[in-house]
Amino acid sequence: MAEGTRLRVSATSHVKTVEQNFSMDKSEIKKLLASAGVFKIGIASLSDPVDSHTDEEYHQWIASGHHGDMSYLERYHDIRRDPRLLLPGARSLISCAFNYYTPYGNTTSTGLKWASYALGDDYHEVIRYRLGNVAEQIMSSTGEQCRVCVDTAPLRERYWAVRAGVGFIGLNNQLIIPGAGSHFFLGEILTTLSLSPDEPCTLTCGECGRCVSRCPGHALELSKKPIKKTHSHINAGRCLSYLTIEHRGPLPENTILSNHIYGCDECQRCCPHNINPPVTEIEEFFPRPEILALDTVDIRDMPQEKFSAIFRQSAIKRTKLTGLKRNASRIVEETTKRPLTNRSDDGSE
Repeated sequence: MAEGTRLRVSATSHVKTVEQNFSMDKSEIKKLLASAGVFKIGIASLSDPVDSHTDEEYHQWIASGHHGDMSYLERYHDIRRDPRLLLPGARSLISCAFNYYTPYGNTTSTGLKWASYALGDDYHEVIRYRLGNVAEQIMSSTGEQCRVCVDTAPLRERYWAVRAGVGFIGLNNQLIIPGAGSHFFLGEILTTLSLSPDEPCTLTCGECGRCVSRCPGHALELSKKPIKKTHSHINAGRCLSYLTIEHRGPLPENTILSNHIYGCDECQRCCPHNINPPVTEIEEFFPRPEILALDTVDIRDMPQEKFSAIFRQSAIKRTKLTGLKRNASRIVEETTKRPLTNRSDDGSE
Protein backbone atom coordinates (compact mmCIF):
# COMPACT_ATOMS: atom_id res chain seq x y z
CA MET A 1 0.00 0.00 0.00
CA ALA A 2 1.47 3.31 -1.07
CA GLU A 3 2.40 5.79 1.61
CA GLY A 4 -0.06 8.64 1.86
CA THR A 5 -3.07 6.67 0.64
CA ARG A 6 -4.50 6.07 4.10
CA LEU A 7 -7.46 8.02 5.38
CA ARG A 8 -6.54 10.45 8.14
CA VAL A 9 -9.27 11.19 10.58
CA SER A 10 -10.31 13.55 13.31
CA ALA A 11 -10.36 12.55 16.99
CA THR A 12 -13.63 14.29 17.87
CA SER A 13 -15.88 12.11 20.06
CA HIS A 14 -18.76 14.52 20.64
CA VAL A 15 -21.12 15.66 17.91
CA LYS A 16 -23.24 18.77 18.40
CA THR A 17 -26.91 19.13 17.70
CA VAL A 18 -27.95 20.37 14.27
CA GLU A 19 -31.23 22.25 14.30
CA GLN A 20 -33.46 20.43 11.80
CA ASN A 21 -36.62 18.44 12.28
CA PHE A 22 -37.17 15.77 9.66
CA SER A 23 -37.57 12.03 9.97
CA MET A 24 -35.13 9.18 9.50
CA ASP A 25 -36.09 5.59 10.11
CA LYS A 26 -34.08 2.60 11.28
CA SER A 27 -33.56 1.16 7.80
CA GLU A 28 -32.19 4.44 6.46
CA ILE A 29 -29.71 4.67 9.33
CA LYS A 30 -28.53 1.11 8.76
CA LYS A 31 -27.99 1.85 5.06
CA LEU A 32 -25.89 4.88 5.94
CA LEU A 33 -23.82 2.83 8.39
CA ALA A 34 -23.32 0.02 5.88
CA SER A 35 -22.04 2.54 3.35
CA ALA A 36 -19.63 3.79 6.04
CA GLY A 37 -18.09 0.32 6.28
CA VAL A 38 -20.01 -1.19 9.20
CA PHE A 39 -20.20 -4.98 8.90
CA LYS A 40 -23.00 -5.65 11.42
CA ILE A 41 -25.42 -3.17 12.94
CA GLY A 42 -27.81 -3.52 15.84
CA ILE A 43 -29.99 -1.19 17.89
CA ALA A 44 -30.73 -1.39 21.61
CA SER A 45 -33.16 0.64 23.66
CA LEU A 46 -31.67 2.60 26.55
CA SER A 47 -34.89 2.52 28.55
CA ASP A 48 -33.25 0.01 30.90
CA PRO A 49 -29.64 0.18 32.17
CA VAL A 50 -27.20 -2.74 32.41
CA ASP A 51 -28.91 -5.58 34.26
CA SER A 52 -28.07 -6.07 37.93
CA HIS A 53 -26.47 -9.51 37.46
CA THR A 54 -23.99 -8.23 34.87
CA ASP A 55 -23.31 -5.13 36.94
CA GLU A 56 -22.59 -7.20 40.05
CA GLU A 57 -20.26 -9.52 38.12
CA TYR A 58 -18.25 -6.51 36.99
CA HIS A 59 -17.92 -5.23 40.56
CA GLN A 60 -16.76 -8.65 41.70
CA TRP A 61 -14.18 -8.80 38.89
CA ILE A 62 -12.80 -5.42 39.94
CA ALA A 63 -12.77 -6.44 43.63
CA SER A 64 -10.79 -9.58 42.74
CA GLY A 65 -8.00 -7.44 41.24
CA HIS A 66 -8.19 -9.33 37.96
CA HIS A 67 -8.15 -6.04 36.05
CA GLY A 68 -4.44 -5.63 36.85
CA ASP A 69 -3.17 -2.06 36.93
CA MET A 70 -5.98 -0.71 34.73
CA SER A 71 -7.28 1.60 37.46
CA TYR A 72 -9.44 3.52 34.97
CA LEU A 73 -11.77 0.51 35.01
CA GLU A 74 -12.52 1.26 38.66
CA ARG A 75 -14.05 4.66 37.84
CA TYR A 76 -17.41 5.84 36.48
CA HIS A 77 -19.45 2.83 37.59
CA ASP A 78 -22.62 4.89 37.30
CA ILE A 79 -21.94 5.63 33.63
CA ARG A 80 -20.94 2.04 32.88
CA ARG A 81 -24.32 0.96 34.21
CA ASP A 82 -26.37 3.67 32.49
CA PRO A 83 -25.13 5.10 29.14
CA ARG A 84 -27.77 7.80 29.28
CA LEU A 85 -25.36 9.67 31.55
CA LEU A 86 -23.08 10.07 28.52
CA LEU A 87 -25.81 11.83 26.55
CA PRO A 88 -28.74 13.31 28.47
CA GLY A 89 -32.01 12.24 26.94
CA ALA A 90 -30.47 9.33 24.99
CA ARG A 91 -33.08 6.77 23.96
CA SER A 92 -31.22 4.44 21.62
CA LEU A 93 -27.78 2.92 21.21
CA ILE A 94 -26.63 1.92 17.73
CA SER A 95 -23.96 -0.80 18.01
CA CYS A 96 -21.61 -1.05 15.04
CA ALA A 97 -19.11 -3.82 14.31
CA PHE A 98 -16.23 -3.05 11.95
CA ASN A 99 -14.34 -5.97 10.42
CA TYR A 100 -10.53 -5.72 10.71
CA TYR A 101 -9.51 -9.20 9.53
CA THR A 102 -6.89 -9.42 6.79
CA PRO A 103 -5.34 -12.58 5.30
CA TYR A 104 -1.84 -11.63 6.46
CA GLY A 105 -2.19 -13.14 9.94
CA ASN A 106 -0.34 -11.83 12.97
CA THR A 107 3.10 -13.47 12.59
CA THR A 108 5.58 -11.54 10.46
CA SER A 109 8.49 -12.80 8.36
CA THR A 110 10.78 -11.85 11.25
CA GLY A 111 8.90 -14.22 13.55
CA LEU A 112 7.36 -11.56 15.78
CA LYS A 113 3.69 -11.90 16.68
CA TRP A 114 1.61 -8.73 16.75
CA ALA A 115 -2.06 -8.39 17.63
CA SER A 116 -3.59 -8.30 14.16
CA TYR A 117 -5.95 -5.44 15.05
CA ALA A 118 -2.96 -3.13 15.64
CA LEU A 119 -1.08 -3.61 12.37
CA GLY A 120 -3.03 -0.95 10.49
CA ASP A 121 -4.13 2.56 11.39
CA ASP A 122 -5.48 3.39 14.84
CA TYR A 123 -9.05 2.07 14.87
CA HIS A 124 -10.20 4.76 17.30
CA GLU A 125 -9.60 7.44 14.71
CA VAL A 126 -10.86 5.49 11.70
CA ILE A 127 -14.12 4.43 13.34
CA ARG A 128 -14.77 7.79 15.00
CA TYR A 129 -14.46 9.52 11.65
CA ARG A 130 -16.82 7.11 9.88
CA LEU A 131 -19.44 7.06 12.63
CA GLY A 132 -19.11 10.80 13.09
CA ASN A 133 -20.17 11.39 9.49
CA VAL A 134 -23.25 9.22 9.95
CA ALA A 135 -24.09 10.89 13.26
CA GLU A 136 -24.00 14.28 11.55
CA GLN A 137 -26.42 13.05 8.89
CA ILE A 138 -28.78 11.70 11.56
CA MET A 139 -28.76 15.04 13.36
CA SER A 140 -29.20 17.14 10.24
CA SER A 141 -32.19 15.03 9.24
CA THR A 142 -33.90 14.71 12.63
CA GLY A 143 -32.75 17.54 14.87
CA GLU A 144 -31.90 14.95 17.53
CA GLN A 145 -28.59 14.69 19.40
CA CYS A 146 -25.89 12.06 18.91
CA ARG A 147 -22.66 11.05 20.60
CA VAL A 148 -20.08 8.74 19.06
CA CYS A 149 -18.13 6.36 21.33
CA VAL A 150 -15.15 4.25 20.30
CA ASP A 151 -13.58 2.27 23.15
CA THR A 152 -12.67 5.31 25.23
CA ALA A 153 -15.93 6.16 27.04
CA PRO A 154 -16.89 4.04 30.09
CA LEU A 155 -19.41 2.06 28.08
CA ARG A 156 -20.05 -1.72 28.26
CA GLU A 157 -19.61 -2.14 24.51
CA ARG A 158 -19.89 -5.92 24.26
CA TYR A 159 -22.87 -6.03 26.61
CA TRP A 160 -24.75 -3.54 24.47
CA ALA A 161 -23.71 -5.32 21.27
CA VAL A 162 -25.40 -8.44 22.65
CA ARG A 163 -28.49 -6.44 23.63
CA ALA A 164 -28.55 -4.99 20.10
CA GLY A 165 -28.34 -8.45 18.50
CA VAL A 166 -24.91 -7.95 16.91
CA GLY A 167 -23.37 -11.08 18.47
CA PHE A 168 -22.59 -12.88 21.72
CA ILE A 169 -19.71 -12.77 24.19
CA GLY A 170 -17.56 -15.87 23.85
CA LEU A 171 -15.54 -17.74 26.44
CA ASN A 172 -12.56 -15.74 25.16
CA ASN A 173 -14.47 -12.61 26.24
CA GLN A 174 -14.52 -11.39 22.64
CA LEU A 175 -17.72 -10.45 20.84
CA ILE A 176 -18.44 -13.22 18.33
CA ILE A 177 -20.67 -12.51 15.34
CA PRO A 178 -22.36 -15.73 14.19
CA GLY A 179 -21.03 -16.78 10.80
CA ALA A 180 -18.27 -14.15 10.85
CA GLY A 181 -16.16 -14.63 13.99
CA SER A 182 -14.52 -12.20 16.39
CA HIS A 183 -12.18 -10.00 14.33
CA PHE A 184 -14.23 -6.88 14.89
CA PHE A 185 -13.95 -3.44 16.43
CA LEU A 186 -16.99 -1.96 18.12
CA GLY A 187 -18.21 1.60 17.98
CA GLU A 188 -21.48 3.15 19.09
CA ILE A 189 -23.76 6.05 18.33
CA LEU A 190 -25.85 7.16 21.29
CA THR A 191 -28.82 9.18 20.17
CA THR A 192 -31.88 10.91 21.56
CA LEU A 193 -33.75 9.53 18.55
CA SER A 194 -36.17 6.75 19.46
CA LEU A 195 -35.54 3.68 17.30
CA SER A 196 -37.16 0.26 17.49
CA PRO A 197 -34.65 -2.16 19.07
CA ASP A 198 -33.39 -5.36 17.47
CA GLU A 199 -33.72 -8.73 19.18
CA PRO A 200 -30.83 -9.54 21.54
CA CYS A 201 -28.44 -12.36 20.63
CA THR A 202 -28.96 -15.36 22.92
CA LEU A 203 -26.25 -17.68 21.57
CA THR A 204 -23.26 -18.90 23.61
CA CYS A 205 -20.07 -20.89 23.04
CA GLY A 206 -21.69 -23.89 24.67
CA GLU A 207 -19.10 -26.23 26.13
CA CYS A 208 -16.36 -25.66 23.53
CA GLY A 209 -13.65 -24.23 25.77
CA ARG A 210 -10.91 -24.43 23.15
CA CYS A 211 -9.73 -20.90 23.91
CA VAL A 212 -9.64 -21.61 27.65
CA SER A 213 -7.26 -24.54 27.22
CA ARG A 214 -5.06 -22.85 24.61
CA CYS A 215 -4.55 -19.46 26.26
CA PRO A 216 -0.73 -19.16 26.69
CA GLY A 217 -1.04 -17.49 30.10
CA HIS A 218 -4.08 -19.50 31.32
CA ALA A 219 -5.81 -16.16 31.74
CA LEU A 220 -9.35 -17.35 30.98
CA GLU A 221 -11.08 -18.57 34.11
CA LEU A 222 -14.41 -20.37 33.91
CA SER A 223 -17.15 -19.08 36.18
CA LYS A 224 -17.66 -21.11 39.35
CA LYS A 225 -21.41 -20.68 39.06
CA PRO A 226 -23.74 -23.29 37.50
CA ILE A 227 -23.28 -21.69 34.07
CA LYS A 228 -19.52 -22.15 34.35
CA LYS A 229 -19.13 -23.98 31.06
CA THR A 230 -20.56 -21.10 29.06
CA HIS A 231 -19.04 -18.13 30.90
CA SER A 232 -15.54 -17.01 31.79
CA HIS A 233 -13.54 -14.07 33.14
CA ILE A 234 -10.11 -12.76 32.22
CA ASN A 235 -7.34 -12.58 34.77
CA ALA A 236 -5.42 -9.70 33.21
CA GLY A 237 -2.27 -10.46 35.20
CA ARG A 238 -1.86 -13.65 33.16
CA CYS A 239 -2.97 -12.31 29.78
CA LEU A 240 -0.21 -11.62 27.23
CA SER A 241 -2.26 -8.84 25.66
CA TYR A 242 -2.48 -7.01 28.96
CA LEU A 243 1.15 -7.71 29.91
CA THR A 244 2.62 -6.58 26.58
CA ILE A 245 0.38 -3.53 26.13
CA GLU A 246 -1.14 -2.17 29.34
CA HIS A 247 1.30 -3.34 32.01
CA ARG A 248 4.01 -0.87 33.02
CA GLY A 249 7.36 -1.81 34.51
CA PRO A 250 9.06 -5.23 34.55
CA LEU A 251 7.26 -8.26 33.25
CA PRO A 252 6.61 -11.01 35.80
CA GLU A 253 9.56 -13.41 35.77
CA ASN A 254 7.42 -16.40 34.86
CA THR A 255 5.98 -14.69 31.77
CA ILE A 256 6.84 -16.44 28.52
CA LEU A 257 6.13 -14.25 25.50
CA SER A 258 6.92 -16.82 22.78
CA ASN A 259 7.54 -14.01 20.26
CA HIS A 260 4.40 -12.05 21.19
CA ILE A 261 5.77 -8.53 20.90
CA TYR A 262 2.44 -6.67 21.18
CA GLY A 263 -0.81 -8.33 22.13
CA CYS A 264 -1.93 -11.91 21.59
CA ASP A 265 -4.43 -13.47 19.18
CA GLU A 266 -4.21 -17.09 20.35
CA CYS A 267 -7.77 -17.22 21.74
CA GLN A 268 -9.04 -16.03 18.37
CA ARG A 269 -6.76 -18.20 16.25
CA CYS A 270 -8.09 -21.40 17.84
CA CYS A 271 -11.74 -20.34 17.85
CA PRO A 272 -13.92 -22.43 15.48
CA HIS A 273 -15.96 -19.31 14.68
CA ASN A 274 -12.83 -17.89 13.01
CA ILE A 275 -12.16 -20.78 10.64
CA ASN A 276 -13.19 -18.82 7.55
CA PRO A 277 -13.54 -15.14 8.53
CA PRO A 278 -14.54 -12.50 5.99
CA VAL A 279 -11.77 -10.14 4.87
CA THR A 280 -12.20 -6.46 5.69
CA GLU A 281 -12.90 -3.96 2.95
CA ILE A 282 -11.48 -1.10 5.03
CA GLU A 283 -8.06 -0.21 3.63
CA GLU A 284 -6.86 1.52 6.79
CA PHE A 285 -6.92 -1.77 8.71
CA PHE A 286 -4.47 -3.55 6.39
CA PRO A 287 -0.97 -4.01 7.87
CA ARG A 288 1.69 -1.37 7.47
CA PRO A 289 4.78 -2.84 5.72
CA GLU A 290 7.13 -0.90 7.98
CA ILE A 291 5.67 -2.66 11.05
CA LEU A 292 5.80 -6.10 9.44
CA ALA A 293 9.51 -5.60 8.67
CA LEU A 294 10.58 -4.99 12.29
CA ASP A 295 12.62 -7.53 14.26
CA THR A 296 13.81 -7.51 17.87
CA VAL A 297 17.10 -5.80 16.99
CA ASP A 298 15.26 -3.00 15.19
CA ILE A 299 13.04 -2.48 18.22
CA ARG A 300 15.75 -2.64 20.88
CA ASP A 301 17.89 -0.13 18.94
CA MET A 302 14.98 2.12 17.95
CA PRO A 303 15.26 5.84 18.85
CA GLN A 304 12.16 7.73 19.93
CA GLU A 305 12.04 9.67 16.66
CA LYS A 306 11.78 6.48 14.59
CA PHE A 307 9.17 5.00 16.94
CA SER A 308 7.05 8.14 16.59
CA ALA A 309 7.35 8.03 12.79
CA ILE A 310 6.58 4.32 12.32
CA PHE A 311 3.72 4.22 14.81
CA ARG A 312 2.14 7.57 13.97
CA GLN A 313 -1.65 7.14 14.16
CA SER A 314 -1.17 3.55 15.31
CA ALA A 315 -2.72 1.79 18.31
CA ILE A 316 0.74 0.41 19.12
CA LYS A 317 1.69 3.81 20.54
CA ARG A 318 -0.21 2.78 23.65
CA THR A 319 2.58 0.56 24.95
CA LYS A 320 5.16 3.33 24.36
CA LEU A 321 8.71 2.73 23.16
CA THR A 322 9.83 1.62 26.62
CA GLY A 323 7.22 -1.13 26.71
CA LEU A 324 8.02 -2.33 23.20
CA LYS A 325 11.73 -2.47 24.02
CA ARG A 326 10.99 -4.35 27.23
CA ASN A 327 8.99 -6.94 25.27
CA ALA A 328 11.72 -7.28 22.64
CA SER A 329 14.36 -7.81 25.31
CA ARG A 330 12.32 -10.58 26.90
CA ILE A 331 11.86 -12.29 23.54
CA VAL A 332 15.61 -12.15 22.89
CA GLU A 333 16.28 -13.66 26.31
CA GLU A 334 13.87 -16.48 25.59
CA THR A 335 15.33 -17.07 22.14
CA THR A 336 18.89 -17.24 23.39
CA LYS A 337 17.82 -19.31 26.42
CA ARG A 338 19.37 -16.91 28.90
CA PRO A 339 17.93 -16.88 32.43
CA LEU A 340 14.93 -14.60 32.72
CA THR A 341 15.88 -11.64 34.90
CA ASN A 342 14.73 -8.09 35.33
CA ARG A 343 18.07 -6.82 34.09
CA SER A 344 16.80 -5.78 30.65
CA ASP A 345 13.20 -6.06 31.62
CA ASP A 346 12.50 -2.81 33.41
CA GLY A 347 11.19 -0.84 30.48
CA SER A 348 14.17 1.50 30.43
CA GLU A 349 15.62 2.61 27.09
